[in-house]
Amino acid sequence: MATGVRDWAAVDFYELLGVPSDASADDIARAFRTAAKSAHPDATDDPEAVERFKELSAAYSVLSDRRTRRDYDRVRTATGRPAIAPAARPASGPATVGAPFLRSRKRAVLALVAGVIVLLGGITAAVVTAHVHRADAEARSGTVAVTAARLPGGRIVFVDGAGNRVVTREPVREGDPRGTGPTVSVRYDPADPEAVIVATSSVGRDLTLGVVALKLLIGGTVFVVIGTRALLRSAR
Repeated sequence: MATGVRDWAAVDFYELLGVPSDASADDIARAFRTAAKSAHPDATDDPEAVERFKELSAAYSVLSDRRTRRDYDRVRTATGRPAIAPAARPASGPATVGAPFLRSRKRAVLALVAGVIVLLGGITAAVVTAHVHRADAEARSGTVAVTAARLPGGRIVFVDGAGNRVVTREPVREGDPRGTGPTVSVRYDPADPEAVIVATSSVGRDLTLGVVALKLLIGGTVFVVIGTRALLRSAR
């Protein structure tokens, strides 16, 4: 088949390879390899195979070169054929690899890698959440809740279970400012009443971290599955 510019208006190279006109370079190469295997003269006794292989080679020669493909698309546009066809692919064919945004092997690999990274982030977030929750539980274990009065200079005073008056520095959770009210809820260690910690609940924080971890785990799993399926399809 001739591939001169004068013949391009009458030839649909995209149709010959079974790909849409917005196919990626990887799709075009994959489609040509797949079609050429069955049309190669050495693979069949079909007398029309030689001509068919020439047509496929001509199509690939034009579409695999970026400049030549651009000129070919211009000819198609000038003759009334759209330069960009609908993105939908046929249900079966040499270039079908999965979702539209995963048509190329490179994108499928990127989706898989991104999924693994997000999944690892989710696992890390889950481990951190469990560790922080356990650390808080251990810190609170054996302590006693009490309401202390605030004193000037960031100090507090309260009476412990033995009736002793305890004056110590007000605890502050990292990242949280001290309150401004006259009293504050704290927890103290009966063995060392001056060792106090904040008594606010960490349920809200733990739930937030847990939700973040769950979203990362789900999102990472989805991308890993999508990327893996796209890679398996592209290998067929």
